[in-house]
Amino acid sequence: MVTDLFFHANPWVLPIVMLVVLALSIELPYWSSRGMPISAAKRVDAFNIVQTGLLTLASFVLGLSFAQASSRYDARRELVVKEANAIGTTWLRANQLSVAERDRFRKILTSYTALRVNAYQTPNNQKLYDATLLESDKDQAEMWQIASSSLRANHTNLGLSLLMETLNDTIDVSAEQLQALTTHVPTAVITLTLVLVTLGALSLGLRFALDKARPAVLSAIYVAACVVVITMMIDYDRPQAGFVKVNLNPLIVQLHSMESDTPARP
Repeated sequence: MVTDLFFHANPWVLPIVMLVVLALSIELPYWSSRGMPISAAKRVDAFNIVQTGLLTLASFVLGLSFAQASSRYDARRELVVKEANAIGTTWLRANQLSVAERDRFRKILTSYTALRVNAYQTPNNQKLYDATLLESDKDQAEMWQIASSSLRANHTNLGLSLLMETLNDTIDVSAEQLQALTTHVPTAVITLTLVLVTLGALSLGLRFALDKARPAVLSAIYVAACVVVITMMIDYDRPQAGFVKVNLNPLIVQLHSMESDTPARP
């Protein structure tokens, strides 16, 4: 359930929840300590040490989590280019097949690419994604059968060997895409980050309560900054479902090029 909130829920849900939690963490200590004697604020040396350590630890974990999410985003973006290149090269090398086999192979490859682009553009639709995986496996098997049969019949044809090589790359990168789309920053790490940031906000609220101060503007800036950074961290790890999306243009351009040269698959 927590993982669904982080990666599959509406991208506005988590920022709103964090705004409420962090704002309450700062405000509640102030209201609950309105009757506290001011002299209690003088005995805060230990509290200052704990607060500094807590905020430092929260900043460290937040930075580490953000770096992980950012690297995963970059990897997904590179995989889109890699898949488009593999499909494009496979398309070109299909010329090594006979005319009838080439046309059949290319129709399957075009349909295969269209299915995958549609699945990437429709996040959080598990039924569509499962159907795409099943159909992709069938298309891969069919293309492999066409290419391998031609190679067995013409085992000295270097072009067919190269076609098999790039088709293998296309199949391999599809598995890498599956791994990239289903693997995220561990939920436990994000939960720990949220807990530490909330405790940091709570410590600030206690600090303000001890000082009998209520810097609303500074508190709002702190809360907003935390929400923005954590939201961006999680958004980087939601490939097509968040505010920042992986650019699919390399695959889309490749698909349009193939569709313009291939009749519709029956």
